[in-house]
Amino acid sequence: MTTIDSAKTNRGKIKKLIWLVSGLLAINLIFLFYFLSFTPTETAFSPTPSLPENNNLKVIFLDVGQGDAILIQTEAQQNILIDGGPDSQIIYKLDQYIPLTSRKIDLAVLTHADPDHLNGLIEVLKRYKVKQVMETGLEDNDLGYREWKKLIQEKQIPKILTFAGQIINLNENLKLEVLSPSKELHEKSSNNLTSIVAKLSLNQVTFLLTGDAPKEIEQDLIQRKIDLKSDVLKVGHHGSKTSTTLEFLKAVKPKYAVISVGENNKFGHPSLRVLKNLEKVNAQILRTDQMGDIIFTTDGEKLEWQTTE
Repeated sequence: MTTIDSAKTNRGKIKKLIWLVSGLLAINLIFLFYFLSFTPTETAFSPTPSLPENNNLKVIFLDVGQGDAILIQTEAQQNILIDGGPDSQIIYKLDQYIPLTSRKIDLAVLTHADPDHLNGLIEVLKRYKVKQVMETGLEDNDLGYREWKKLIQEKQIPKILTFAGQIINLNENLKLEVLSPSKELHEKSSNNLTSIVAKLSLNQVTFLLTGDAPKEIEQDLIQRKIDLKSDVLKVGHHGSKTSTTLEFLKAVKPKYAVISVGENNKFGHPSLRVLKNLEKVNAQILRTDQMGDIIFTTDGEKLEWQTTE
């Protein structure tokens, strides 16, 4: 090989080396720019309310006005929605907690067909991918319930017809146990009498979710000697005087009592009698009309909460 050829070869190697180094520098600069542009505490899709990044169970009592809507987010990244409130406001609420790129609900539960629980779920069926629904199967001639049934049929969404004694294992150590309606009540015509009452348990931490169940159902649960003791009670029927007897509260022994209620609502909810009963059992009262969304996080042992207002 001549000296000239050797020089050319060396120059070629140097050029390749320069291109390689330049490429590596460019890649490093891209990664550096990416990580400097985002902080670990930012959430791209739901900046408010912000929650610590962890794998804990979250139970969120959404402020949807005069109605009920509870979003459960499991350690396995499942989204379970119990009731949807009275209108399309539920979509705005869900978008704060579920990324727009993952608009899915793994299980939508209709406790009963009253509009302040059902109407928002209809909007969810229209806009979200719902994998499964659960309800009592009690027929209702209301226009809203007919639309609910139609959407489920059109989208071919699997349906669970539920009653007392059914246990849904959501994840390891996480279960949703249906306490009511019993089979005897299943054929009753009253929506509230057949409202789904369920107990959500993760290890030592429990939530009792009562829908609009009235005093008669509370008494039935006590008489059936069901273990009602729970850390968090979703107060029945928005704090109406038709629910939440002192006897029932003594059986539940809640540390926290969540009242899902609209500000200055025409029904006068929550009832003063209910508030006094809650005070008698030393339950800390949390109200969506005063606090916004009420967010519980738990690892099955510790239980923490925060609000958006």
